[in-house]
Amino acid sequence: MMSVVIPSPAEIGAGISLVSDGACDMASSAVQQFVTSPSIAETGLNMLASQIEVLEQLVAKLREVSAGIEQVHDKLAATVQLEWHSPAGNAFREAVGTRQEHAHKLRETSMQTATLAGQGIDELRIMIASLQTLLAAARSAVGSTAGTAVAGMCA
Repeated sequence: MMSVVIPSPAEIGAGISLVSDGACDMASSAVQQFVTSPSIAETGLNMLASQIEVLEQLVAKLREVSAGIEQVHDKLAATVQLEWHSPAGNAFREAVGTRQEHAHKLRETSMQTATLAGQGIDELRIMIASLQTLLAAARSAVGSTAGTAVAGMCA
């Protein structure tokens, strides 16, 4: 015959306490890790923010292109002033005048694009900062609520 030893209520309570203390420690660690580790959304926002510099470089290049177009426009304007009185000279001046108009329109378009892109970058920065603030507040609120729940259960 086999005998079974039934633990005393104090021993059962001590065992339950060990298990619950371990569970409480694990739950507390999980809450702490959640609060301190960046989420996928936060990581994505940080990556997006780091790429704004690339966008700014593109806007700067666009402004350089615009300046180059302005130089071409000015050179075309100088060629129109040449003293060349003949049908060929008139045709040349007319063609150059058309190219001048195109250069002017292209310069205006590139400057407007650069301006709009700069405004878009500024808006993107503001949006990223707002989203980062909201995510941090949400993370803090969830962490606080979970920490309070764990503390209440483990007390």
